[in-house]
Formats: sequence, structure tokens, C-alpha cells
Amino acid sequence: MRMEKIVLEKVCWKVKATTAFQFLQLYYSLIQENLPVERKNSLNFERLEAQLKACHCRIIFSKAKPSVLALSIIALEIQAQKCVELTEGIECLQTHSKISGRDLTFWQELVSKCLTEYSSNKCSKPNVQKLKWIVSGRTARQLKHSYYRITHLPTIPEMVP
Repeated sequence: MRMEKIVLEKVCWKVKATTAFQFLQLYYSLIQENLPVERKNSLNFERLEAQLKACHCRIIFSKAKPSVLALSIIALEIQAQKCVELTEGIECLQTHSKISGRDLTFWQELVSKCLTEYSSNKCSKPNVQKLKWIVSGRTARQLKHSYYRITHLPTIPEMVP
């Protein structure tokens, strides 16, 4: 392993971890291949991506394996769309990815709970309380001097769903 690392450093090759988004893309493309032509539009990738982003806003999902999280999101969407013919495809992906049924069920429940809370009225209302930075006097003095050296950027308008 040490020699492998040295060789990789010498050839400037960076090893990057596979993300849940990459698994989502892979699983989505594999499922799309097996869909009949009339059902190709039943799964919307942008919706799946938005669901993954919503999950990433919760710290608990940082503990999930990327493959399990991606498969959980797709499996829940397939259940919601009532695409019975795709359940076999999910089971096949689960087997090939070596994901236990218990793990998949556990993370599906957490994803379902997260997405339910995310789509509720409680989540969509903006918080009226303003955020305040609390800094020490020393930091404030340093920030005050650097404040005049920074060029001001235009404010980015906030989108409210």
C-alpha cells in the first residue's frame, strides 16, 4: 500500500472517493436502461438529485455509505411512483453492491423521514430570527482593518421556495 501510494504521488494521480451523487448517477442510468420506452420519464433525475441534497443537509447522512444512500433514495422514489416492475432491478443493484437488506431498510426509513420533514410547512418557512456573529474584541479589531481592504461584492438575492 505504501509503495502504491508513492507511485500514485509520483505520477500525480489523485485518488478520489466515490460520492453518493456518482452512485445515484450510476444506479439511475442502470435502471433507465431496463425501463420500457413508455416508462422512461417516470423517474426524474433532477428530483432524485434534489432529494439527495436534502439528505446531505442532515449530519446523520454523513455516516451512510454513499452506495446505500443513493440506492435508498432511488428505491423510495420507485415505491412512490409505484413502478412495481423496477423492484427486481433494485434487488439486483442491492445484491451487486453488497448492501444488506437491513442496512437498506434502515437508511430508507431515515431518508423517508428526512424528505417528509423537508417537504413539510415547518421546513419551508424562513426563520425570521437574524443570524449574529459573536467575535472577540481582538478579532473585531482585526476584521475592522481588513474590512476596508476588501472590495465589496453585490448581494446575491435569496430564493425562497
